[in-house]
Order: sequence, then structure tokens, then C-alpha cells
Amino acid sequence: MKKFKSILLVDDDDATNYLHELYIKEWDCADKVYKASNGQEAIDFLNTNEYFRQERPSLILLDINMPIMNGFEFMEAYQNIAPELKASLVVVLLTSSLHSMDQERASNLKDLSNFINKPLSKERMEEISEQLEEMNIA
Repeated sequence: MKKFKSILLVDDDDATNYLHELYIKEWDCADKVYKASNGQEAIDFLNTNEYFRQERPSLILLDINMPIMNGFEFMEAYQNIAPELKASLVVVLLTSSLHSMDQERASNLKDLSNFINKPLSKERMEEISEQLEEMNIA
């Protein structure tokens, strides 16, 4: 598995973020892991000056069901991110939702790369890594 420069975890469940960060470190698949507890925090992170000084995430792992701004609302706001910033970002929905409406809605999002179910596994991370390598992003 190729190592990512950085990954942004967007999930309101602190335990999930903690576990996913531990897995990512254990698998040694990212130099840095950032966390946001909802879509608004993630959008703010992507739009801040601090973001430009840090390594841009290669990958955003995004939950759907969150307070303040859910994953779908994040994807709507993400449309307003500068295209040159989005060029190096891949967004993957990582969710516990098995609802077919969520999957159908996700399939219609142009900036969404994949829809996978929690929990994050090494196999799923390897699939994402391979996908990014094919896109010359990772």
C-alpha cells in the first residue's frame, strides 16, 4: 500500500476517528492524519490559511450522518472549493449507512470517488490506495 501524504477523517464519533487514526498509523499508510467532527469543520479546515501551509490531504474519509453539516451537505459545500485544491483530493464516503437511498445519492456526486461501509479495514485502505495510484494522486 502506498503511503498518503495526509488523510482527513470527517466523523462526529470520536471513538471512530480515534480507531481509524490508530489503524492508519498501524498500517503506516499516511504521514499525517487530520480530524474534523462534522462537515463544517472539514470545509473550514480546507478553506483556512493554515491549510495552505500544511500538507494537503490526498484523501478525505467522510461520514454521512453528522450534526451541523452532514456528509451530503459537505459535498455540496465542497463544490465551492477552488478547483486547483480539489485536483489533489479524493473524497470517499466511509459510513455505517446501508440505506439504498444514501448509496444512490452518493452515486450521483461527481466529486465523490467511492462509497464504502465502516469500519475501515486494511483491505479497503489498500483498494483506496490502488485507486489513487491509478489516478496519480497518492
